[in-house]
Amino acid sequence: MPTLPQTRFITAAPPAAIAQGVFELWQLEDDGRLHAGLPKPYVELVVSIAGVHWWRSAMEGAEQLYGDAWVTPIQSGPRYARSVGRRHLIGARLEPWAAQALLGPLPPGDGTPPPRLAEVWGTDEAGALVALLRAADSDVARFALFGRWLAEQSALGGDRPDFGALADAARAGALAEALGVHPRTLRRTFARAAGLSPKRWLRLHRLDAVLRRAGSGGAEQSLADLAQELGYADQAHLTRDVGALTGATPAALQKRGGNLPPHLFPLS
Repeated sequence: MPTLPQTRFITAAPPAAIAQGVFELWQLEDDGRLHAGLPKPYVELVVSIAGVHWWRSAMEGAEQLYGDAWVTPIQSGPRYARSVGRRHLIGARLEPWAAQALLGPLPPGDGTPPPRLAEVWGTDEAGALVALLRAADSDVARFALFGRWLAEQSALGGDRPDFGALADAARAGALAEALGVHPRTLRRTFARAAGLSPKRWLRLHRLDAVLRRAGSGGAEQSLADLAQELGYADQAHLTRDVGALTGATPAALQKRGGNLPPHLFPLS
């Protein structure tokens, strides 16, 4: 029997028709050991291909069973997960306004267990998606099926403000200026469409950029330069913000190594 890699993580672009609302598709396969899932500016729609998955809001918290498919809202801090048996997941990272349109209002990511997809969408619809993706015979086929399924969801279509293209704005005021609206109008419109404030969304986008740099294995850029590029006041601000959101230092994140997702921090 071939030996499975400890961690295998791959991504794919969504169909062009829904790229404004779906940032990327991904698949993760590993041995199921405990890890911390770090906050991100996306809502995750996740389907289990293999493994029995357990979730907890804190390292010492009670465990909850995930199920076959679930939705992970935008989180306020790290959450913890493990699997019994080989873990193989496929997911879609949805922009928050697209997730609101597709799934409706979601619970806050404040430590409440992620809702099962069957609770959000209904047992039949969720079961059909799980069966569709589990029947695929390759990564490429599974990505293609998932992308096609997402493209068929009319809620992900349509013309919406492309907030995603403006994620490099360092402040909510800059975002409002880029969109040509008053900051109060932006806060009201954004919160209604996305379910969170533009300030929090921008903060999570900056963290996302830090995690992707740290996860790439490239430590050539100094933290001071990275802080300046991403709109932090200084290196100390970057370090404080990353620590508050992830419970880890930038240096620890850079040492993760391996083919890990940017928002996964191994604990064993």
